[in-house]
Amino acid sequence: MEHALRLIVADDHAIVREGLCRVLSTLPALDICAEAANGREALQLALSCRPDIVLMDIGMPDMNGIEATREIKARAPQVRILILTAHDDRHLVRLALQAGADGYLLKNADKAMLAAAISQVMATGSYMPPDMVPEVEEHLPAPEDFETLTRREREIFAMVAAGRKNREISEDLHISVKTVEKHRANLMKKLDLHSVAELVSCALRTGFLIRDAAD
Repeated sequence: MEHALRLIVADDHAIVREGLCRVLSTLPALDICAEAANGREALQLALSCRPDIVLMDIGMPDMNGIEATREIKARAPQVRILILTAHDDRHLVRLALQAGADGYLLKNADKAMLAAAISQVMATGSYMPPDMVPEVEEHLPAPEDFETLTRREREIFAMVAAGRKNREISEDLHISVKTVEKHRANLMKKLDLHSVAELVSCALRTGFLIRDAAD
């Protein structure tokens, strides 16, 4: 009898995890051994459950998927990691690969693509759609650009980069959604960023999400 692959689903949105588990349950020889709501949980479960593969989101609270990937690969290198994210950003692809990810797939993939990616990652240790080849690094904001951010802008920058929505940020910081939107627009202008994907990429590439965002 074929050995069932032990798999962990790591995503901070419960409805996404539920949908993924429903799809994965229809694939043969797969055993979903655990679910994680953030990168730190994914790391802990990868060390305790000893899965064959982790489906890893990037923008998660507490510890982002890139850092979780790096930690898992350092402590359990035999575990395969397939990044599954909504971010179509070549910089994130590069960062994921540098962290040790074995593959990268967008969430708009269908069931057949997901199954193929899992199969290829387990068979060859690598999966990358042709249209997701990393691009050459582009210009990053200069260190002095970050110094222009206010404390509140730095907080919101880190929270947006971690995947938090404006409403969630407003509730956590006890400010209005409009105020969150204003701070967000200001910080993106200061850093010359034009999308959430660029913001996440910038935060990860500069280490913003893995150091204390406060001064």
